[in-house]
Amino acid sequence: MGIILLVLLLLSACGADDAANIYDYMQFVQQWPATFCYGNPNCVPNPPHSTFTIHGLWPSNYSTPEFPCVGTPFDPSQMFAAENRGLRDYFLPQAWPQLNARYTNLEFWKFEYEKHGMCSENYLNQMDYFRKAYWAWARFNAYVLFAASPKQIYPGNYYYTRDIEAAIQRVTSEKPLLMCKKVRVGTVDSCLLQEVIICLDRWADNVVPCRLRLSSCNVPIIYYGY
Repeated sequence: MGIILLVLLLLSACGADDAANIYDYMQFVQQWPATFCYGNPNCVPNPPHSTFTIHGLWPSNYSTPEFPCVGTPFDPSQMFAAENRGLRDYFLPQAWPQLNARYTNLEFWKFEYEKHGMCSENYLNQMDYFRKAYWAWARFNAYVLFAASPKQIYPGNYYYTRDIEAAIQRVTSEKPLLMCKKVRVGTVDSCLLQEVIICLDRWADNVVPCRLRLSSCNVPIIYYGY
């Protein structure tokens, strides 16, 4: 009996390295192309101007924020399957384009999946992961939520950080995380809005509180630029 138990434990341990992570929630990370491209010589020639784009959908853990992502690597044949043509050729290029001119969309998606996405395969297969990311973008595109807010927040102006947060929270019921790029313009230091993060449950269906990570826009006024 003891030998059988030992064998089972060894088999379990051998399989653990290939199992996907157990995680608590997802960070749905949107980026503002104008800020990504500010001072960036590798930016694509014509980045989107009227939408936030997806940076990633990141499985995350409350107890261990930095945990190694394990799972099945990206399989391009799934992305090129006939039933995924619309997602690959139309929906994802709108929502999740590569903003770095040195890489293709497919290379970006592969990188994000293998750095973050494959951790989620206990709950989402590869293509479900990309579909969930797209639908999160369709529901919570920050550009649309900003414009629809009572403050009518549009690019090209300074805004109170609390108004930026409130524009998202009025739809999600949870405070988002805001990430900024700090730059110096002349003699003035400014914070440019770079990312909006909305936390979702592990299936990327419902909004949950962002309990651990902190916003980097720790100033009262930030610039939402062109």
